[in-house]
Amino acid sequence: MNENYKLWQNLTFKTIAYRKNFDLTVSDENFITEYEGTISQIRIGSRKPPFLAGEYTFSVWNIGLADQLDVDMNEVLGKYLYEDSYNELSSTINDGSFTFENIKKLVIIHNLILHPDYKKRGVTQEFVEFMFREHYNGEEDQIIALVKPIQENPVDHEHYFQDRIIKVKHSIDGDVPYEEMSAFKYFSLGNLYDKTDNEINEYKLYALASRCGFKRIGESHLFYFTPETTINRWKDKREEFTETLL
Repeated sequence: MNENYKLWQNLTFKTIAYRKNFDLTVSDENFITEYEGTISQIRIGSRKPPFLAGEYTFSVWNIGLADQLDVDMNEVLGKYLYEDSYNELSSTINDGSFTFENIKKLVIIHNLILHPDYKKRGVTQEFVEFMFREHYNGEEDQIIALVKPIQENPVDHEHYFQDRIIKVKHSIDGDVPYEEMSAFKYFSLGNLYDKTDNEINEYKLYALASRCGFKRIGESHLFYFTPETTINRWKDKREEFTETLL
């Protein structure tokens, strides 16, 4: 059995969705749903609280609804260009390497950050499988991901390197207080400063995206999802799980 299989069995994905029926700050933004979530390892057997393995954010654009309401997608997109994901998306549309045509739902993964103990253990693939299961129902749905070192993304850099505080609980005892820790320390982001070769950093992320079934859009930092890799992985896992029951 894959040595990481037991880890995968105990991973949970908790996602919070933020929806609006009325526009808040940008006209025609009510067809966009924002999500943020956590990946945790459940440790009931060892009587320990869940361990925060990672965090992620993504947006879902209901293109079908926007079309019914005659929303100008490019006009709405232009109001979000301060975010790297949307700036890159706008560039790919302008150079002809991406289009909203024939898409009913667009899922944009803005970031995924993992605790160092959970890297190279298939957790990214598990996250992609989760996204596939929840948000991909066919060719009219498209999942794209921003694949870019966090230290080169101004919004995420400020959030994780300066602002984000994580509450860590070391015991299931309700009387034990949380330990507050900066995300910079929790996710060992200081190590990123030691890796000065940006080209190598990007290559590693691109290779990981490729292993997860993503393909690069033009020369951008955006990659689009193809389901075959995830479906095959899912089948392999199911077969392996079935064998453990025999």
